[in-house]
Amino acid sequence: MKKMICITCPTGCEMEVLCDGNKITVAGNRCPRGAAYAESEIKDPRRTVTAVIHSANGKFQSVRTNKPLPRPLIPGLLNTILQKVYPEFEPGAVIISDIEGTGVDLIATGPAR
Repeated sequence: MKKMICITCPTGCEMEVLCDGNKITVAGNRCPRGAAYAESEIKDPRRTVTAVIHSANGKFQSVRTNKPLPRPLIPGLLNTILQKVYPEFEPGAVIISDIEGTGVDLIATGPAR
């Protein structure tokens, strides 16, 4: 059994998740979103990645993924973006598209500063 707190709404339900083979049982959730969140966290945990990249003009620029990325891919993405110097991008511009074939893009979120 694994205990987790649902983060899909401000209620923060404390849930207990039991995995029995492919069957996942969730208790403690107050709505269906809690059960979906727990199942997603067990089967395919994902996170939105936020970071800062180095711009060629010596400034920094904030970036994020446009959708949550599978957790195992996050260290590789961070290694890739932190070891390179990029040109300055307009907010909303795609910096890296389709990360590892996931359909997730890395986008600029603000001006270089």
